[in-house]
Amino acid sequence: MPRHSVREVLVEAAVAEFHRNGYAACSVDTITKAAGVPKGSFYNHFASKEHLGAEVVTRYAAGSAWADVTDPELAPLARLRARFQVMLDVMAESEFTRGCLLGNMAAEVADHSSLIRGQVKDSLDAWSDSIEESLRAAQAAGELDAGLDPERLARFLLNTWEGAVLRCKVEKSVRPLDEFLTVAFDSLLR
Repeated sequence: MPRHSVREVLVEAAVAEFHRNGYAACSVDTITKAAGVPKGSFYNHFASKEHLGAEVVTRYAAGSAWADVTDPELAPLARLRARFQVMLDVMAESEFTRGCLLGNMAAEVADHSSLIRGQVKDSLDAWSDSIEESLRAAQAAGELDAGLDPERLARFLLNTWEGAVLRCKVEKSVRPLDEFLTVAFDSLLR
C-alpha cells in the first residue's frame, strides 16, 4: 500500500471533515487530528485553512462520481440522466446528510472567501460545461430540440439540481431528486 504524503493526507481528511461537518465547524486542529499528523505540519503544506478549503473544492470536483458514467453505448440524454442518477445514489448512501460539497461551500463560505468562492465557481462552471456538452451531443443526435440554448439549459439544470440536493438534506428523502429527474428528463428534455 503506497504511503501518502502529509499534504495528501491533510487534503483527504479535510474533504471528509468539511463534507461531514462544514467548513466553519472544522479547525486546523480538527483536520490534523483526523489526518493523524502534527498540527505544526499543516503550515508546511498550506498557508491557511482557506487555502486548504480551495484545494478541497478542487479535489472534490475532480473525484466526483459524475465522471464515472462513460458508457459509449448510452445515448447522450440517457448518459446525462445516468450521471445525475449516480449522484443521487451517492446522496442516498449518505442518507442525505452531506449534500454536495460544492453547494455546501458556496452557501457557507462564498461571502467570506474570494479564494474559495472562485474555486467553487470554477468547479460549477466545469460541471455546467459537462452538462452543456451532453446537451449539444443530444441535439446533434436529434434527441433534443435544436432551438434550445444548451449553455443556459445546462446552468439551469445544475442550479435546479443543487436546489433539489438542499431540499433532500432538509427532507431526508430522495423525493426532490426523483422529481428533478422526472421533470428534467421526462418533460423538459423530451
